Amino acid sequence: MPVSDEFLQRFEACGNSQDKLVKLMAEIDETKRSLKDRLTRLSSEPDGPFGRGRERQEQIRKIKAKQGFLTDEREMVRHKLGTLKLDQKALNRAKSSRSPDFTQAFMAAAERLLSEDVFQQIEARAAEMLSINEHKK
Repeated sequence: MPVSDEFLQRFEACGNSQDKLVKLMAEIDETKRSLKDRLTRLSSEPDGPFGRGRERQEQIRKIKAKQGFLTDEREMVRHKLGTLKLDQKALNRAKSSRSPDFTQAFMAAAERLLSEDVFQQIEARAAEMLSINEHKK
């Protein structure tokens, strides 16, 4: 995914803030709309003030290239927002079934990161360890 250094700095500055990421996505979408409008004008007015011949074709290529970069940037933001949403969902699920502390956050992260098979093995082992610990009391 080719993205500019400027975008990467803006993306990283958003951190895990859903609001900042949504705002960044809106800015990308606005820029894409603006480029689409400009491309439409270039295509529909070949004799207009936007150039002719080779100059016009060059402008069209540049706009399309920029649209490609913006699509890649938007996909990065969308992916991060999706990840944040899934992380929050897993954490909420863990919080609603147990008291909210580090252990539950760890369980939510493990559920998201580990394969279902590995997670179930760990969960079964944890239950086994708890039952062994309870029998000692």
